[in-house]
Amino acid sequence: MAGMLVDERDQKFVLFEQLEIDKLSDYELYSEFDKDVYLMVLSEAKKLAENEFMPLNSVGDTEGVVFKDGKVIMPESFHRLWALWNEGEWRGLDIPAEYGGQGMPTVLGMAANEFFEAANLAFQMSVAMPRGGALLIAQHGSDEQRAKYVDKILTGEWSSTMALTEAEAGSDVGATRTIAERNEDGTYSIKGAKVFITCGDMDLAKNIIHLALARVKGAPAGTKGLSLFLVPKYKINSDGSPGEPNDIKVVSVEKKLGLKASPTCQLSFGEENNCTGELIGRENQGMTIFFTMMNESRLIAARHGAGIASSAYIHALEYSRERLQGSQIGKESNRQSPIIKHPDIRRMLTMMKSYTEGVRALIYYSSYCIDRVHVADSKEEKQKWEKRLGFLTPVTKAYGTELSFRVTEAALQVYGGYGYTKDYPIEQFLRDEKVHSIFEGTNGIQALDLAGRKLSRDSNDLYTGLLKDITEFCTEYKEHSGLKAYISILDEAKKALAEASVFLLELQKKDFELFALYANQYLELFGDVIVGWLLLWQAVIAWEKLSSIAGDSNPDNAQLENFVTDNVEAAFYSGKLGAAKFFISNVVSLASAKAAIIRIADRSALQIAENAFVV
Repeated sequence: MAGMLVDERDQKFVLFEQLEIDKLSDYELYSEFDKDVYLMVLSEAKKLAENEFMPLNSVGDTEGVVFKDGKVIMPESFHRLWALWNEGEWRGLDIPAEYGGQGMPTVLGMAANEFFEAANLAFQMSVAMPRGGALLIAQHGSDEQRAKYVDKILTGEWSSTMALTEAEAGSDVGATRTIAERNEDGTYSIKGAKVFITCGDMDLAKNIIHLALARVKGAPAGTKGLSLFLVPKYKINSDGSPGEPNDIKVVSVEKKLGLKASPTCQLSFGEENNCTGELIGRENQGMTIFFTMMNESRLIAARHGAGIASSAYIHALEYSRERLQGSQIGKESNRQSPIIKHPDIRRMLTMMKSYTEGVRALIYYSSYCIDRVHVADSKEEKQKWEKRLGFLTPVTKAYGTELSFRVTEAALQVYGGYGYTKDYPIEQFLRDEKVHSIFEGTNGIQALDLAGRKLSRDSNDLYTGLLKDITEFCTEYKEHSGLKAYISILDEAKKALAEASVFLLELQKKDFELFALYANQYLELFGDVIVGWLLLWQAVIAWEKLSSIAGDSNPDNAQLENFVTDNVEAAFYSGKLGAAKFFISNVVSLASAKAAIIRIADRSALQIAENAFVV
């Protein structure tokens, strides 16, 4: 079933024609890599994902994980995937060479991993988290901690988790109750409980290093008093090998809607007062250090969702070409027609195409910003890309996962009743997809981060950064022969976003509760504009390429229909134009109305009495 995971042509378009990531090789940090290397990596990722990962996706969903005698047993077939993943050194693909990785650009790592997540996300969850853990320890740990942990995690001998969430402190991290008490030997005794810990226990690795937030006795309340600790499943001997079990107990494994082969655990630390951990960094710096991992994890969460959406879209497209149902509307015929000929199916497919390509561009562009931070040759240049990334991170996570779920939902709709059955993989895709708007900070939290923190703190950087780029883009192409009308819609949407930003900045000072009520609408508006810009940027490139191929200054005219049918590259670029136009016409065109809703700031949702919701 080759080619059912990712639209490789679109992937390469974003990487090499839009972002031109091969130009990163001009910088010393990435000078040993070139386009050929990147293409080889993507080809190998595709091969492994299609041949090994994808066939086991439904197997993992059916078998799930087994919780027995306090231990988590993964599907037997996953042990082979774990070995293959480690042999390929995929976990260190975009980890800096100084930390033991291969040192490739972050955006290339994002693209390669899209294949694996589209093929088998439940397994991929077991390998994604340790990468972030290794990077965090490498950046913030002591020399001794780096030597002890990083290489073993990167090679897959050990794993790691992010032990953040507690039953009474979900999104409210400051309410964390886990306690750390200093020991005479410099270690800390840890006591508390964590829930919703992805791969909190499993039998694929010889040891698991939990990155756990806890409050040292006497520390300040709230997030300012949290510290970060390395708490291994097995205490580590002087020679670096796993020793006696640490006092960590798996209380339960959650029974979930989806991702059934990815164990989500409730863990208890220190029930017998014998759980030991090491402080990483300094006391009370836990949240600052954790966000090294958290911010990138939010982009990865968006990538998880986008990978599933990508495969769901391609599956639905292929099904629509094969499924015969009714005659084609507007054609006099007694013959059944493939459902791709029906207008409503075309609408859904075009929506899925534009959303999938838009979210891919958003994720890749955000990741590209990380690479530009890494290669910046001045403080000002570094801050420019950091500020841009700051705005994009919550939008990519929240807006990206929302659109990806809509794509997967629409894919099931294309299948009709068959999509709701287990005869096809779409129902699993839908179940596996949903969690991405919830974990790594719910999308409501992302909206508050964007509007309540980033906008209020860095509004000038928004106006002189992203919005300025969009303004310059609209100015440059306002008279474009084929896209003029769409550029105008984007320009008006950008102005609406700027006006909504100014309004919310003032509202935040006067009525924070009302302000918070409209944070989600603001994030949606923000996402509409940014993705609209990215897609129109693609459309401008596609127009030029299509003109060159066709030898026609107006490649959008109806006379080229046969030419596009016979030329694969022309068809691709024509599709880019169609996706951008659809998104601008059906989504971005609503920006002024969405901004008006924010400015009206209706209080009804806050004023309805609690007992009035259900009488």
